[in-house]
This record gives sequence, C-alpha cells and structure tokens, in this order.
Amino acid sequence: MQKYVVTVIKPEGYIHSECFREIAETLQFGLRSLGHETQILDNLVDPNATNIVLGAHLLEPHEEKLLPAGSVIYNLEQLGGAPLSANYLDLAKRFQIWDYSPLNIVEWNEVGCSSPPRLVEVGYASELRRIVSRPEQDIDVLFYGSLNEHRLSLLKGLRDAGVKVHAVFGVYGRERDELIARSKVVLNLHCLETKLFEIVRVSYLLANSKAVVSEPSPDMGDYCDAVAVFPSEILVEGCLELLRNDEKRRQLERRGFEYFSRRSVAQILNRVIPVRQLIDSSAEKTKELRRLYLDMVQRCVINLIYEDPNQDHWSPHQFNSELRELGRDWPLQAHSMIGNRRMSNLRQISEFVIEHGVPGDLMETGVWRGGACIMMRAVLQAHGVNDRNVWVADSFCGLPAPKAEIAADSGDKHHTFAELAVSIEKVRSNFKKYGLLDGQVQFLQGWFSETLPHAPIEKLAVLRLDGDMYESTMDVLRNLYDKVSEGGFIIVDDFGAVQGCQTAILEFRANRKITDPIHPIDGYGVFWRKSASLQGAKA
Repeated sequence: MQKYVVTVIKPEGYIHSECFREIAETLQFGLRSLGHETQILDNLVDPNATNIVLGAHLLEPHEEKLLPAGSVIYNLEQLGGAPLSANYLDLAKRFQIWDYSPLNIVEWNEVGCSSPPRLVEVGYASELRRIVSRPEQDIDVLFYGSLNEHRLSLLKGLRDAGVKVHAVFGVYGRERDELIARSKVVLNLHCLETKLFEIVRVSYLLANSKAVVSEPSPDMGDYCDAVAVFPSEILVEGCLELLRNDEKRRQLERRGFEYFSRRSVAQILNRVIPVRQLIDSSAEKTKELRRLYLDMVQRCVINLIYEDPNQDHWSPHQFNSELRELGRDWPLQAHSMIGNRRMSNLRQISEFVIEHGVPGDLMETGVWRGGACIMMRAVLQAHGVNDRNVWVADSFCGLPAPKAEIAADSGDKHHTFAELAVSIEKVRSNFKKYGLLDGQVQFLQGWFSETLPHAPIEKLAVLRLDGDMYESTMDVLRNLYDKVSEGGFIIVDDFGAVQGCQTAILEFRANRKITDPIHPIDGYGVFWRKSASLQGAKA
C-alpha cells in the first residue's frame, strides 16, 4: 500500500478551485479502492506521500519550490490556446505530468517534459453518485460557468424560445448540486478557441444520470453517444426537442450514466499506479481484517444486509438502495438512518483522528437507535483503542416541541413523529447486539440544554450533531464546540435537510468568526475540521 495526498490549490479568495473538488474525490475513491491510503488536502502537501496536485497553474513561483520530489501535476486545463506560462513549463520539467485529454498530451509532448506525460482520463467512482433529481424540475436548462459572448448568445436564444434558463457563475458544492437536481438539461458550451470537451465538468453530471447537451468537440470520442451533441446553429432546437420529449430525455440520462459508469477510475489509475501485492505480514493481515470487520458493522447498522423497507411518511414503504445510500429514508429495522455516505464519512473521520493522534473522545448528539455511535465504538474496538470514550447524548424520547420565541424552529414537526423516539434501553440493547456495550460507551440522557452544560467531557476529537432543530444544534455548539481539539472534526447531519439546523450553524460560525471550510458529504450532511497546525509545507 502506498500513501497519496490529492492536493487542491486554492489561492486566498479564489473560489473557482472548487471546480476541482469532484475530480479530487474521484481520485481519492479510486486510489482507496486500489488499497492505497489517500486523503484530500487544500494547499497542503505531505513530504512522506506522493502528492497529486490539482490546480498547479495557480501556484506562485515561491510556492512551486515547496512541492516535494515525486509529486504529480494533474493538468485539468485546456491547452493549445495561449502559450503555457514559464512557471507551468518549469513544473513540467521537474515533475510527472498527468492530463485528462489526448489533445493536451500532444501539446505537452511539443513543449518537452522531464518524463513522458501520462494520459489519465476522468473516471467513474460510485461514491460521486449523490444527486437525487427533484420530482418537479422547475429549471428547463441549467448552465454554470463563466459567461462570454458566445455562451450569452446561446442562452439568449433559448430564453427567446421560451425555455426556462438558469445560468450561474461561481456556484459549487451543495448549492450547485441543488440546481442540478432541479434541472431537466445541463449545457456544456465552449469558452475557449480550443473547444476541448469539458469532461471535468460533464463527468459529474453523467455520474448522476443528468441529461447533458453539448457543442461538438474534436476530442469527444465515444462521449458523443453519452451526451446530446448539437452544433451551436441548432443547439436551441435540440434542447427544445429534449424538453418536449420526456422519454427521449430519460433515455439520454440512462445512456450517459451507463457509458460513463463503465469507465472505472480504479482501472484508469491502475494503468499508471500498479496495485502492489499486500505484504505477507501480520500488520497487513491485521489491517485487512480490521477493514472487513468495519465493513460488516457498517452494512449492518444501515442494514444493507436484509434491505428493510422505508417507513417515513413521504416515500413508498419499500427498500430503495439509492435512498439508503444517501440517508433519505427512515429504515424500519436498521440501527441508523444516516445512510451509507454519511456513515462512511463518520468512519473515515473516526479512523483519521486515531491514526493522526487527534486527542479526545467521540460523540454524537441525537442518536436515534444508536447506529452512528455503534460505528464509532466499533472503530475504537478495531484499532485497539481503550483510552477514548464514545458519548451517546439524546433525550431518548424524541425531539422537543419548538419554542415560540425561536423563530428558526417555527413550524418544526419533528416532535410529532413517534418513529423518532427510541428509549435508552433500546439503544443499549442495540450496542449489546454488536458486543460493544462496555465502559467506553457513556450515555447522557435528557434535553441538551440540561445535560450538556455539566457533561463530564474534557476533549472531543469528533463531535457529530444530529439534533435537527435550531435550538438543539445551538445548544450543542455553545456547550461543546470549545471542547473539540484543534484538528478535530465537527460533523452536521442535517445541514442540507433542515433550515433551522443550517441557520444555527451559520450563525454560530459567523459569531465566532469560524472560517474553516465546510465540506459537503451527500447533499444533507457536512463537516469541517477545526483549525490546526498540520504537518507539511503550504503549497
């Protein structure tokens, strides 16, 4: 197993580096599936790892000198127009170049690189499939990106034809994903004279079964079957045809996903990073057994084993793998409703704080049947950790009714759902079923406003909030945020699902002047890492 860091270069105040985020995640998931230790860092490199740098063209000359030997420059820009900068050429002479486009490889070969540039096309990782299309899509055509004269003229033509067009610039992450979910068609329009196919943008759309309309490009290859291709002269007519014909649009969505999902990022990376055979040693065997154990616990707590049906009030009462993956259902029997993505995030963060020595216990506030806390206790057990506790905080009788004086909770109905009230005896019983009920599991029973101010907690490495409401969220932050260690993590389950929760988070961060970046997980959950002095040079 090798160690990799995917580094995203983000100059201060420059938000557009977020366009690399999904590619960074794809690389991370692909490398991990090959058995390699991988993490994503912003503006940080690790001298003890192979660093794959996205956005290296944004580096200042003095920053380039901080890149460790053996780093990889993964170019995601279109070449062939303006000449490459002297700084970027210097990087090509010092480091291995990866590029997503065969036409860009030709350009690299002409300028001369220290070693032959490698074609590393953008691939598919199932973890990036996380956008659930809205049943009612109120946007006909979505375009996100910078606007030049060419793009503006096409968008005007669509509007003149009566199409509901939505165009945004500088929108990324959860906000952009929400727009995609509301859209019937997403446009890929040329900006540069090179007119290369913007697979960096389109890949994420295809992974999420979105109908894409694109202008033709000289390097499209088989992608011309995965997207609807129209020259600019008839692009308006092509969009109108797709908007009028729902079945044709659905066929395009399916065809695009089926094509792109066959382009496994693991297989692509395997061509440039051969999988190393596991060393036949007790340490490697232990690591593999630990992974297998935690995989099984994770599948059990969210019940991917017996596929129990959904019981919420809005969706059919049957098992839906997509809803369970994203935590969008209320399982009848599973011990957690946070879904596979958020559970994976919790597991990865819990292992990270152990492996990197971030001090403190692990805690969830609002536990339902206890599944997330069971996962955290399983991580401690798998790593042989006996000096940390898992704190299980809940009323164990459901959620409180909203208070009239708290406007952000006005109209909240969580207290009316009997399904959300799970007794402490039931949660203890669930821990016991996994063999994980012991002295390292500490329960705090009662309303957060009553239990948290006096909770005997010294330090926390992981604080996971799942209180849904504004008041509950704010109670947790006011009483526990200062107990989170530097380098520790704050995970918020309901940020994208409950407006009151999101309001509390944003207000608290603003009042405390917290600028640590918020990272999306699956459209609902988010997390951030409390500022710390990390090892490695700043890129």
